[in-house]
Amino acid sequence: METKNSILLIVLISMLAWYIKYNEDQLFGSSVHLNEIGLKNKEFTLIESELPLGHTIKLNDNFLLCSGMNYPEIYITKEYLSNNLDNGYIYSYNIEKKNLEKIELDNFPVKMSFHPHGLSLIQIDSNSYYLYVINHIIKEDPVKNEEKIEKFHLKINKDKITLYYKNSYNLHQQYFGTLNSIAAINEKVIYFTTENYFSLPCYSENDESYYKYLNIVKFKLYEWTNIIFQRLNRKKTYLYSYDCETEEINYIYNSEGISNKGLAYDSKKSLLFMVRTFEKDIKVFEISRNIQTNALLIKTIKTIYNMGNIYYDNKNEKLYGGIYGSINELKELDSSYINNENYDSVSTFGGYEEIDPQRNYEISDLVLFKNELKGISSAIKINKDIFFSSLYEKGLLIYKEK
Repeated sequence: METKNSILLIVLISMLAWYIKYNEDQLFGSSVHLNEIGLKNKEFTLIESELPLGHTIKLNDNFLLCSGMNYPEIYITKEYLSNNLDNGYIYSYNIEKKNLEKIELDNFPVKMSFHPHGLSLIQIDSNSYYLYVINHIIKEDPVKNEEKIEKFHLKINKDKITLYYKNSYNLHQQYFGTLNSIAAINEKVIYFTTENYFSLPCYSENDESYYKYLNIVKFKLYEWTNIIFQRLNRKKTYLYSYDCETEEINYIYNSEGISNKGLAYDSKKSLLFMVRTFEKDIKVFEISRNIQTNALLIKTIKTIYNMGNIYYDNKNEKLYGGIYGSINELKELDSSYINNENYDSVSTFGGYEEIDPQRNYEISDLVLFKNELKGISSAIKINKDIFFSSLYEKGLLIYKEK
């Protein structure tokens, strides 16, 4: 009897896995049928970079800032365990000169690794800012790997941008590799999202349990058993606030699955926007003016497609988001990297979704394309140009309407 029950259970699980695998676009984020959408004529230019530019934000009308990150190595390979992964960079892009260059980190601790992810700015004056950067810290002893938020003083001198390291906010090992985006409210309060529901494993590179954990739980999601794990045994990802003076971390909101992504802040109205990628929505929180580490959920905005990072342009009062296809496309990109293949065989779509808060958060612009840059993470509009960056492919993609 037990044998029959076991066989029946295996059959049922297999059937369910098959159903999830072949219906995942409908269940967890649909791909777009490009031939059904009236696409605009497009002209693309790719500015090359040494690393994928995971997160891109607008500094002003003349410059963009990008985090150059070793993705997907930091999440998929074991290189970070032996501290052999090269440091990342902060890039600036001069819009007028069409020049992308690395920014030197003055006063940055020599022995501290630098693997930047999310970025956020606080303006001091017309040519001076504080830049906050998520840093996945890799150490010689992997058990001591940790997550930090770095604070830099950014200055603009004509066409030159400098970064001077001020200090670090240590979130310790338990958050290593989980942070995605940050929003600095002021010098005392920062909000951040965790997109992964567990920290990256920090075992020694000879520990077999590390490889089992790495391969089965996280990076083989495209296999049936792990689709079941990911979708039926859902974990949560979070939004937190952080008090820079007391170092207190305050829970704000949680979502199921690997969904919480981009953050953006409207400083005039004290509104915080948080993307939930595969739920296709944006949660809007009102930051308390009295206790800024507290926030109240006041609205949910529906997006058309799966959005990654988001940026709020205080000048134009618009929300800009980079969009990509289904979770299957991301798994195929991860799979290609694991198998030492290039991304040519993976077909993806990407694009830009613009939301207008002044018109009841309606979609005010939409641009879609296929295979120009895969695994879109961020999209920023300046004047009529749209700038795209990706966690997977290197370079800054510039879109112009013909």
